[in-house]
Amino acid sequence: MIQTNIMIYGTEENRRETECARFVLNYLEKHGAQARVTLNKGCINSICILNGKTDRLQMSNDRALTIQVYYKNRYGNFSTNRLEKDELEKFADNALCATMFVEEDLARALPERELYYRGDNPDLGQSDSSIFTITDERKKEIAVEVCSSMEGNRYLVSAESEYNNYLDYQYIIDSQGFEAHSVQTDFDVCAQCSVRNGGDARYESYWYESAMHFNELDYKRCGIVALERGIAKFNPVKARSGKYNMIIENCCASRVVSPIINGLNGSLIQQKNSFLAGSLGKRVFGENVTFKDQPHRYGMAGSRYFDSEGIATKEMTFVENGIINNYFIDSYYSRKLNMPVTAESPSVPELVCCNKSEGEFQGTAELMREMDSGILVTGFNGGNCNGATGDFSYGIEGFRFRGGKIIHPVREMNITGNVVSLWNNLALAGKDPQKWAKWQIPSLAFENINFNGK
Repeated sequence: MIQTNIMIYGTEENRRETECARFVLNYLEKHGAQARVTLNKGCINSICILNGKTDRLQMSNDRALTIQVYYKNRYGNFSTNRLEKDELEKFADNALCATMFVEEDLARALPERELYYRGDNPDLGQSDSSIFTITDERKKEIAVEVCSSMEGNRYLVSAESEYNNYLDYQYIIDSQGFEAHSVQTDFDVCAQCSVRNGGDARYESYWYESAMHFNELDYKRCGIVALERGIAKFNPVKARSGKYNMIIENCCASRVVSPIINGLNGSLIQQKNSFLAGSLGKRVFGENVTFKDQPHRYGMAGSRYFDSEGIATKEMTFVENGIINNYFIDSYYSRKLNMPVTAESPSVPELVCCNKSEGEFQGTAELMREMDSGILVTGFNGGNCNGATGDFSYGIEGFRFRGGKIIHPVREMNITGNVVSLWNNLALAGKDPQKWAKWQIPSLAFENINFNGK
């Protein structure tokens, strides 16, 4: 078995459950089918503090056994959380019978063997065994400390904090001989507050910190940052409609990247329902725009050696100098499109931007000084993007800035445009992606973006 993490979720119960997965696979194979069997288990612990008092405690464990059946060019996907062997035999038999009623699809098959991950590479730092030793008292202390850091402020209406830790385990086995498991832990803290500066208007704000290792969880200033961001929203102004320079803060910049990731998805490409269909090898975005997927970076939330099909991951540049280099294509859409397998989705996408101006632009402060005037976007409020055309409309919150300095918050504004034109107007990128985020996207600065206000 391929082991991808130092910490193994290896109890006697877990061994019994993996034996159940093997049992289902053997049963299906004996009846002429091929299959992939995936066991997912998770454990969640959380504690919420509201205005200094314990408001909510949660502890949950879940598991699911999913089987993907391949039988005579037919495919079925089924899941259960009941792992008693006498029930599993009936479950597998019913799944096989149901698959027989599905229409044939010649592209339905397990991946070719040479695509699988077969290595024994070093641990990617995805798990922390201390998750089993952190006491409930310590979890509560953290949540209380975060909430307390917001209390006593004269503008505060209510304060809430939440501590969470998660453990996710996955075991995959299939008829091609692939067998592997992975474990990932996550620790996070969220602070939320409601503030008021006289009158009836209340302003909500939050801040969030996360880490895969407990000793890297930077929660000390979480409540303070949430409070500061809430107070900064006082007395917003509805700015005039027009074209402005736009800076998007790193905490929400992935919102304008996701349409690109979605647009490169093999299923949408095959269905011709993507604005990036037919763009392979063509320059679509600005020459300063390069996106890489780096799935083997140590300690990153999305890092992995294999995907949900067991296919080995690899570093890939999917947009290079504005040119579309690769789509995200799994084994199924590889056959449908007659194109090579690349990746079912990016693991750790990272923006590499060649700035139009020289100099170091660490974060939003430096970007505002360079752009001089415009609107700093610190969050998005609804809106959508049409995946077929790339047209978008997003509600935003943030600040008007001039002379490189914030002058007032803005309200009731939205941005409209097209993803292609947006990314052709990228001017600068900071060097401040959030370390814990799966998508490594820094603060971004765009020129001449259409804002709708008053």
